[in-house]
Amino acid sequence: MKNLIFKILYYIFHYNYLLGAVYKFFSTKFFYKNLKIDTKIKSFPTPLYSSFIFKTYEVNDRIVIEKYLSKKNKCIIFGGGLGFIPCLVSKISKKKILVFEINKEIISNLKKNLILNKSKFKLINKNLVFNKKDKFVFNSNSRNFLASALKRKFSKNYFKNNIYYKDISLKYYNTLIIDAEGYEYEIIKNISKLKNIKYIFFELHTNILGDLKTKALFKILRKNGFKKKFDFLGSYFYLS
Repeated sequence: MKNLIFKILYYIFHYNYLLGAVYKFFSTKFFYKNLKIDTKIKSFPTPLYSSFIFKTYEVNDRIVIEKYLSKKNKCIIFGGGLGFIPCLVSKISKKKILVFEINKEIISNLKKNLILNKSKFKLINKNLVFNKKDKFVFNSNSRNFLASALKRKFSKNYFKNNIYYKDISLKYYNTLIIDAEGYEYEIIKNISKLKNIKYIFFELHTNILGDLKTKALFKILRKNGFKKKFDFLGSYFYLS
């Protein structure tokens, strides 16, 4: 019964095609508190525009971040998306943020929103990998950037989509914020290599990872001394 009620509310408020089409026709901006986000992207799903009306866009990540993020956090963000979460993180932390986003279709819009909201940032259009031979990449050519999925490629041409974690300076950062459509497993699996990370915010994509990897992910967190502080609608906050 609860699942049915949730689905009804989801399609009325968060993913409503009619309301989304109306909002898309009259506005291409999303306003939240002191943030202004340009949403004019071809690959953005029309029904999801309704989430801007009811302020439910990224509501799970937003609630967890607003509850626990502060000026002590120096953040690496995986999955910049439209820029809403990165801009929110920048406003709360008052620190320069490092943002990874591999979808080339939305990277210019993401950068524009970061600049529009006066965020201090470094933006990288690559996957962060922990093994130089790693060939994991996202499908960054999806018409719907929310539907990007983790894939394994075997062509050497895909190495250019990756950046090795030792080739960039990460010592400044103590916080991970991950909404990367399944790549949260690869990052958390290698958390022991990111020595300075003390705080982890992540959205869990069980539908992509499956039950075995999901269980393994939580086991890795416990093994590395991270404890759950809070979770909301699939978004989690862990600290060590």
